[in-house]
Amino acid sequence: MKNIINILDDLTINKIAAGEVVERPSSVVKELIENSIDAGANKISIDIIDGGKSLIKITDNGIGIPSSEVEKSFLRHATSKIKKIDDLYDLYSLGFRGEALASISAVSKLEMTTKTKDEIIGTKIYVEGGKIISKEPIGSTNGTTIIIKDIFFNTPARQKFLKSTHAETINISDLINKLAIGNPNIQFKYTNNNKQMLNTPGDGKLVNTIRSIYGKEITENIIDVEFKCNHFKMNGYIGNNNIYRSNKNLQHIYINKRFVKSKIIIDAITESYKSIIPIGKHAVCFLNIEVDPSCIDVNIHPNKLEIKFEKEQEVYIELRDFLKVKLIHSNLIGKYATYSDKKTQPRIAINSREKSTDYKLRNNDLLESTPKNSNITKGKDEVIEVVTLSSEKPINEFQSVSEVLNASVEDDVKNINYLSEDSANDNIQEEFQVDGIKNEGNYYLGDSIKDSEEEYLCSSKRKFSLYGYFVIGVVFNTYIILSKDDSMYLLDQHAAHERILYERYMEKFYRQDINMQILLDPVVIEVSNIDMLQIENNLELFMKFGFELEIFGNNHIMVRCVPTIFGVPETEKFILQIIDNIEEITSNYDLKGERFASMACRSAIKANDKIYDIEIKSLLEQLEKCENPFTCPHGRPIMVEISKTEIEKMFKRIM
Repeated sequence: MKNIINILDDLTINKIAAGEVVERPSSVVKELIENSIDAGANKISIDIIDGGKSLIKITDNGIGIPSSEVEKSFLRHATSKIKKIDDLYDLYSLGFRGEALASISAVSKLEMTTKTKDEIIGTKIYVEGGKIISKEPIGSTNGTTIIIKDIFFNTPARQKFLKSTHAETINISDLINKLAIGNPNIQFKYTNNNKQMLNTPGDGKLVNTIRSIYGKEITENIIDVEFKCNHFKMNGYIGNNNIYRSNKNLQHIYINKRFVKSKIIIDAITESYKSIIPIGKHAVCFLNIEVDPSCIDVNIHPNKLEIKFEKEQEVYIELRDFLKVKLIHSNLIGKYATYSDKKTQPRIAINSREKSTDYKLRNNDLLESTPKNSNITKGKDEVIEVVTLSSEKPINEFQSVSEVLNASVEDDVKNINYLSEDSANDNIQEEFQVDGIKNEGNYYLGDSIKDSEEEYLCSSKRKFSLYGYFVIGVVFNTYIILSKDDSMYLLDQHAAHERILYERYMEKFYRQDINMQILLDPVVIEVSNIDMLQIENNLELFMKFGFELEIFGNNHIMVRCVPTIFGVPETEKFILQIIDNIEEITSNYDLKGERFASMACRSAIKANDKIYDIEIKSLLEQLEKCENPFTCPHGRPIMVEISKTEIEKMFKRIM
């Protein structure tokens, strides 16, 4: 049989063309909202059912379509935005191809009601699968309402490739948020399955639109920017060093009010934030850049997301340098929670389901192998009595282990600021250690680690054993100094504890045995509408991580329980990290490990935290039992060996 070249009919052509414009329900929402914006609307209402699969309804108060041109609007390449090719290079409208209504109506059941201010009565038209079924006059207000039902009803191959209702809803919500931020002068009302998801003020103030979508925390940590140079002018907001995300979802970039993806702009932002926010994190920004339309190309793809600048290198340098200077001259002092404040540091009650004494104190794991009343020999003559706190006494969550011990002796639990790993601790209470190396306080680990011959034989089979090591002391309140045979060892207390917590948490997660603690004062977190959808769909996952969440109003969640291993002031950041990586986490177990590594890092004892001999003993005992006792979860070494030979070379004793 010979292949015959056929001329495709209009219906087939429209269905093929629709594939470029209408990829999924969010594509329909995007095209119709952009039409509403181009029509001069200052109020746009969006209603969706089942992620847009069953229904999409867009209502605006724009200029409307004259009755005589309603049918024409459904023809391919019918547009009021451009007349000739040169208009593409002087384009201020969002749409210009004239394909939206033709493509959408070709793969759905569409009903449109529209009216201009000059007409007495409106027009209603019904199109199914690209064919006009009916057209009639109807009473209506000025503007346009379009209802889309049963998307891809006549292209089942496309329909079966739609994602889940939840995924499609997330996509639509993200799109509407972006369009709302790019148009703060327009009031956006958005409902999903008759539940209000968004209602922006439409007062023209970008910060108010941002607040209505992302809440108070974001708006309190953004910096107002305004800049003008030879190639563009820009205004908007950038985040300070207190807010950042694990992905680029909060990087909103608009060129002439069009949300775009521009590698040049993103690279400039990333470069300007180096050393300002942690490695691997992404800045928050809401930037509207105005450029001469003749200097950019937006006609790269039908979705109009990609954009190219005529002078990309100049734009990159000017934006990067401006943002760097702006950040340097802004107040970037880190904001630390005041943990004595009841709102930022909720009191904690141990979960009634827990019977063991594990985790009654923060990092009590360092003490769990120690008897209630123990004596430790320090040097030759001095004996230190260690008293374990009574379980009935209320314990403050964010005390270091050494302070908990001190408080038990003084019968007075005190709050301290929990500092970062590299911060100096100015509030440490006086302890038996002196700064520097303890000359007289060394002790032998042969007796403390080997409680019996059988235990020693068992431990000797491990790849790592601390039997026979001497603990010399601690230097810089960070590195434990040990010696054995002809070597000296420096052990990083933070890295060691981080490894212990990480392996314990991973084990508990896979056994689904994570201990949780009830917050007497639950933490309330404000989230965006998209984040709320992710949370509602993944409450079980959060429970596996040890967080018991409860929906608390439209855009708020209440944290009732947190993992006992985890610090409460870090709860909000960690939950946001889970949300940012929710899709990867649910499909990639390695990412769960990254989250646990982050939890372990924040919960572990830090550099500059003074610790007692009993804590050192327990730390080393538990490190011995780790599957990997040599590196922390992030790959840093836990212990470094310095041989006697190397030390003697330093002092030129040997050459």
